[in-house]
Amino acid sequence: MLKFNYHSHTDYCDGFSVAEEMIKSAIEKGLCYYGVSSHAPLPFDTNWTMKYKNLNRYIDEIQQLKRKYKEKITILAGLEIDYLPDLESVFIKDELTSGIDYIIGSVHFLGKLKNSVRWTVDYDKNEFEKGITESFDGDTKSAVKTYYRLIGDMAEELKPDIIAHLDLIKKNNSGNYFFDEREPWYIESVRNCLKRISGTGSIIEINTGGVARGYMTEFYPSDLILREVLDMKIPVTISSDAHKTEDVAFGFDDAVLKLEDMGFEKINYLSENGWQETDIRSLKWQKK
Repeated sequence: MLKFNYHSHTDYCDGFSVAEEMIKSAIEKGLCYYGVSSHAPLPFDTNWTMKYKNLNRYIDEIQQLKRKYKEKITILAGLEIDYLPDLESVFIKDELTSGIDYIIGSVHFLGKLKNSVRWTVDYDKNEFEKGITESFDGDTKSAVKTYYRLIGDMAEELKPDIIAHLDLIKKNNSGNYFFDEREPWYIESVRNCLKRISGTGSIIEINTGGVARGYMTEFYPSDLILREVLDMKIPVTISSDAHKTEDVAFGFDDAVLKLEDMGFEKINYLSENGWQETDIRSLKWQKK
């Protein structure tokens, strides 16, 4: 069965294993295509992105592993590149992507705290609340709208192959603690974002990583958003956003079944010959 995952992390960033261990796990789990996509370097220090000094070593290592395992699996070299909310940088895209097969675009940072430290939407509830208070004067609606505007900006300016975890901003919103995803303003913000993505050719991932790590009970993006994606005919793929070897194929079969049940007919995957489209029914898990 055709099985793939293009969103995965290693110990070059916030992953727990070296690239070769992740690849061996992908082989064991029957993947045909596997992409390593560590967090790209940023122009400031974090504890979860790659150091710029390690970028060339990272690319060289993935290229070596491609050759080593070419008879067992197709390995692809990727990077997850963060789009910065103040647009001070898409951080030297051309320099970053030399030797890279594809890029994943994401928005984690939504603003700066009063001490000028950047805060992210996916850390914890306390930071999220503090960020809204200090960056948006407590206006949650403005923060959420800004997030989806930045996703649209990122799609149009960075033009990534894959849009990562589209509604990551919901991570700390369990029980609609900060906002209600059913409200018209939220839905309209999502639709406006998707309309912009639809004109770029970027692919939206069904990301199973939040469920794998116990943060969420549903994949990114939500069913509500997936229905809009289907209506707008935006291409999709499946990624597990793996940080551990055991998660390289997490939720793949469940995601296939979900997409088929919702009415998706096609899914996209990246091969040695570029992006391909296949009938989603051909990926459907068959019980023995």
